This record gives sequence, C-alpha cells and structure tokens, in this order.
Amino acid sequence: FLSGSIAGMQELQNNLHGPTFKKAVDLLAESDCIWIAASRRSFPIAVYLDYALQHTDKRVGLVSAMGSMHLGQMRSVRKGDVMLAISFLPYADETIAVAKMAVERGARLIAITDSRMSPLAKLAQVALVVQDNSTFGFRSLNSTMGLAQSLFIALAYMLELPYQTTTPQGTVS
Repeated sequence: FLSGSIAGMQELQNNLHGPTFKKAVDLLAESDCIWIAASRRSFPIAVYLDYALQHTDKRVGLVSAMGSMHLGQMRSVRKGDVMLAISFLPYADETIAVAKMAVERGARLIAITDSRMSPLAKLAQVALVVQDNSTFGFRSLNSTMGLAQSLFIALAYMLELPYQTTTPQGTVS
C-alpha cells in the first residue's frame, strides 16, 4: 500500500502538466468565491481544501450534502465563481450533479479526477488528473492530497499571503 502511494506521488510529480496546473491556480486567484464539492472517498480532500482556502480573503463554500441540502446550497453559486469538484471512479453522482449545476449557473469548474474521460473532466475548464493507489477499494489519497496542497500553496504564493500562526497568543503549541 505504501509503495503504491509513493509510486502515485512520483507519477504525479512526473506527469502533472504545468500549464494546466497554472490555469487552475489562475482561476482560483481570479475568483472572489470558491466552492468545493466531493463525496464519499474524496470528501477528506474537499474538507482539507475548505480549511486551507479559509486562509485567503475569498468566500469559500463547502458543498457537504449534509442533510441532503447540496442542491439547495447550489442556489448561492454565481457566474464567475469557481467550483473545485473532486471525484474518482466510480464517480459520485452527487458530485457530478453539483458540478453540472455550478456550470449551468455560470461557475468555472476545476476537476480533480482520475481520467480526462471522467464526467467531471468533460464539464471542466481545467482537469487535473491524478492516480492514487487502490487496495481493496480504498484509495490512498496521498497523491490527491499532495495535489490539493500544491494548489493551495501555489495560490498562497500568487496572492502573497502572509504566514499567520493559528494558535492564540500566549499559548505554546
């Protein structure tokens, strides 16, 4: 499992298309509002991106589908927003539906997925393709998390975000 995860990270490092990655970062930088959608196995990546993007001055929305309210959440998506949608085979119907609605409402879509032929990639302005090792149906998510972290770090660098500690003053971490 660990060897497969390492191989996936090396594949991502060797095959990530720089201009496509830059286009994704540019879309994030240009937008005032970023939405994030993922379900099931991909959900931890969405939660991490929600956390990381809270460090910017952008409005950030996590489409969590909690209480089956994901379709209601989509009413807030506006033209010019960006949606980051994450899904892998077998593609989560909820994520595909939310991505379609976002595009219909005028949002630009960045897909993090496993194939240029995935339903998300077909809808997206930018598709970032990543392969993670899978053992007994469990994706390692190491490569996907590395890609998500790289997106945030590149965005933070582009926006010249200052580093700020998140621990309250006077406490030792």
